[in-house]
Amino acid sequence: MEEQRAPSIAKIATKYGAIQGVLSFLLVVVVAAVGMKQNWGSYISLVFLIVLMVLAHQAFKKTHEGMMTYPQGLGSGTLLSVVAAAITSVLMFVYVKFINTGYIAATMKAQQEALAERGITGAQADQAMAITGAMLTPVGLVITSLLSGAIAGFIIAVIVSLFTRKGDSKAVV
Repeated sequence: MEEQRAPSIAKIATKYGAIQGVLSFLLVVVVAAVGMKQNWGSYISLVFLIVLMVLAHQAFKKTHEGMMTYPQGLGSGTLLSVVAAAITSVLMFVYVKFINTGYIAATMKAQQEALAERGITGAQADQAMAITGAMLTPVGLVITSLLSGAIAGFIIAVIVSLFTRKGDSKAVV
């Protein structure tokens, strides 16, 4: 009889990262369709990330005798975030480039209105909008999504792994 091997950290993190990536993209589409403020979408996506990271850690522990070290949790959470960011970035690129070509213009307009609400006008507003415009291109969105997703995911993984780790109680330290 052949022995069944437990799924690896990478397999579990990739599965949950794919779920997170698709959920984050769908959330962006819903926020854009409803006209909600982008901040709410970010907060909801963060909650999804935390929940899915905890679920991934539980799945790993379930298949590894209830054990998961802090480095395993940190690696799993970071990989989950990178996979999610990559999937979201690719889907966002396709969305803004081919499906909703007005997305960037609408986002720029919302940014301009937000600056005006804060009383930023004139040269300062123009400078801020120039920087925003450089990032709000299909390629700019991919790059910023990948970087911010990986960095934020690592930070979340640092915190979540503190609570989800479970070492061997019989091990000699």
